[in-house]
Amino acid sequence: MKKVIAAFVVFGTVIGGISATAKEEKAKVIELTVGKSGFEPKEINVKPGTNVVLKVTRKTDVTCSKEIQVPAKKIEKELPLNKPVMIALGKLEKGEIKFGCGMGMMDAGQIFVK
Repeated sequence: MKKVIAAFVVFGTVIGGISATAKEEKAKVIELTVGKSGFEPKEINVKPGTNVVLKVTRKTDVTCSKEIQVPAKKIEKELPLNKPVMIALGKLEKGEIKFGCGMGMMDAGQIFVK
């Protein structure tokens, strides 16, 4: 009898884990490129509660954008040439999130969460 009860507890735990995983939202991957004109696109719109991942690819060596900063999320990442870098921002709340180069030029781009 104890083995049957233990089996139900284990089975219930596994099923609970599966349903919790199934409820998780997939992240919205937003592709950014860094070229001679800086970050593109410069403006991104998402709805509040969206789980956002930036996929950033630097395609030039002639700008200062060899690194990306997202100050509101305390993120600084190097951007190797021609290699995509994934940056998880998590679920975003209503407002604006600026991003820019490693030199702190935060007018490079913005995510509008509305």
